[in-house]
Amino acid sequence: MKNEKIFSLNGEWDFLTDSLSELNYTSFLIEREKNSKKIKLPINWELAGLNNFNGAVWFYHSFNLKDINNPGLSLLRFGGVDYFADVWVNGQFVGSHEGYFQSFYHRLNRSYLQEKNNELVVRVTSPKEEPGKVWPYNKKLIKGIFNHHDCRPGGWSMEYGQDKNTGGIWNDVELLTGKNIYFDSVKVTSKIDKDKKSAKLLIDLSSINNFTLPSQLSFQINIKYKSKSVYKNLFSKSINPLTDTFNIALDIDNPMLWDTWDLGEPNLYELSITSEESYSLKTMFGIRDVELKESNRFFINGKELFLRGTNIIPTQMLSSFNNNKIKNLIDLLKEANINIVRVHAHVNRNELYQEFDKAGILVWQDFPLQWTYDTSNHFVINAVKQIKEMVNQFYNHPSIAFWCCHNEPGEQIKSLDPFLYDAVLQEDQSRIIRIASNYEEHPYDGWYWGNKEHFAATPMGPLVTEFGAQAIPELSSLKKIISQKGIKNFDVKEWEYHNFQYEQTFNIAGIEKGKSTSDFINNSQTYQADLLKTAIDFYRRKKNDGITGIFQFMFIDCWESITWSVVDFFGKKKKGFYAVKQAYQPLYVSVKVMKEKYFNGQDLSLDLWVINDLYKSYKNCSIEFSINDKVFSPLVVKEIATNSVTHLLWNENKIPLPAKLSYKDYKIDLRLKSDDGKTISENSFVITIVRNR
Repeated sequence: MKNEKIFSLNGEWDFLTDSLSELNYTSFLIEREKNSKKIKLPINWELAGLNNFNGAVWFYHSFNLKDINNPGLSLLRFGGVDYFADVWVNGQFVGSHEGYFQSFYHRLNRSYLQEKNNELVVRVTSPKEEPGKVWPYNKKLIKGIFNHHDCRPGGWSMEYGQDKNTGGIWNDVELLTGKNIYFDSVKVTSKIDKDKKSAKLLIDLSSINNFTLPSQLSFQINIKYKSKSVYKNLFSKSINPLTDTFNIALDIDNPMLWDTWDLGEPNLYELSITSEESYSLKTMFGIRDVELKESNRFFINGKELFLRGTNIIPTQMLSSFNNNKIKNLIDLLKEANINIVRVHAHVNRNELYQEFDKAGILVWQDFPLQWTYDTSNHFVINAVKQIKEMVNQFYNHPSIAFWCCHNEPGEQIKSLDPFLYDAVLQEDQSRIIRIASNYEEHPYDGWYWGNKEHFAATPMGPLVTEFGAQAIPELSSLKKIISQKGIKNFDVKEWEYHNFQYEQTFNIAGIEKGKSTSDFINNSQTYQADLLKTAIDFYRRKKNDGITGIFQFMFIDCWESITWSVVDFFGKKKKGFYAVKQAYQPLYVSVKVMKEKYFNGQDLSLDLWVINDLYKSYKNCSIEFSINDKVFSPLVVKEIATNSVTHLLWNENKIPLPAKLSYKDYKIDLRLKSDDGKTISENSFVITIVRNR
């Protein structure tokens, strides 16, 4: 807009490390002249060569402003700094900030800026918390999995568990000049009428300004759907000096609802606010309704949806998570038939949520608290502040259906988390709020205890937010993770640094090493795939009968590691990926092989469940069985209702095997076909033909 200028301050900066926080502003400027180095921002400093650095880093940038026209209100805006930030402009201290995920700004008066040789100094501090005393049980930094997790470098190690510090200016730095008003928050809430022929929008605006007296602001609101304007109006509001909030209500006729990819279309609207006095504002939003009813049954736009979910920690370093990586992740999630992701114990960058919005993938958003924290009143106040910032910053993303306050808090679910729950409720009544995702909904049967057959009891439902097992990446990836010597000698310390769990692998899962590393990898991946398929089959059979959603743990590695992922750090799919992809088909035939060994001429003994998560019914379908593409014994399924489970019992349905099969194992492919002969779902299983006596 006219007079509005946005200056990017990204690029080359000077920096100095200050691990003991010995420098102040004046001494830094002196030291900078002698010893500073160059760094290109934005970046997490680990990626810039500051390996395992903890403490403070001072950053310096000089810039000119062309045609600066004495702005009424100038803002220095940061997209993300991890973790403490102190900021000076031309020698004047302008403010501080705590947190890693928030965008924030500092207001600059006219006297702060000049046309030439502006000096911007930022001290960023990301400390190491004292092992044993503070870390890991009494943490003070609100960084979730970026500070403490099984999937971090070093894991739980007191010595190495805080390696590869994520500190730094990891997102854009910008200077805004030329306008008098800045809308620092806009929240769009929708309410859909029962007949779905209209929706009411409530737009909450929060602004700061440079007025000394109340002023009348004229601004235009324009709402577009697929580039076509569906609402446009001019408003006039009285604005109080310095800060103000106000709201606007309006109606949208025939709203195009945002839905998941498997139920409908992820329709998005664009809201823009323009005026001569204010900085321009633009945001995307969706019109949809989400609800968690009795027994944790999830509904979107009035339709019940079984949640086929996973947990994601896609990166340790947010600055490196670029658009290509984000889009690749979205493609993999869609390929695996996932309709919801749990952003596990961290907040990611805004571009990821934008892609979830576009793709029609729901989000369960955790606040970045992992296990236990400091019990002081100061920590409660800080956590309440930051959780409100999370809700308000990401409020307009229709993909976000859940806010969750804490992952595995233990007893802090009673002391800390109620304050966080109330804080979220104050900011957002349109979403589902979970006080925590605690141990009682994380069944790790077959990994931390028991075996995979325990999933027959569908433990820890109705909404299961973690389950899974580790698997070793393929050999080409493993060689990039573990040294050649570490692989050859099976250096357990090196493997464990990269998150491999020795006891669980051998003593609980009972995975055999085999005769080679390739055998070990195959055994590990086969075990994970079998466990995931077994668990998902049991849970999905209980759809509409006590189980409402499941979240596999986890989808993709966030660093060079050996974890529960089904896609490794280098993008290579493990066998578990294909198990999830198959078992998460929206229309799925789940197979229970009642008997694995057969004589020639016998009938197959199978229980079958036809599970339909779609709001589409099917009539006169058939289930075809084949060996090496030779079809035998099709089974007729007269009707598959919408959102249903149809159980076909083995003793009520004869499935004769082909005659005169050789004595060996056979992979049997199963295809569900519609009345026009199209394959609409696939599965497979293995049987053995043995000699009769």
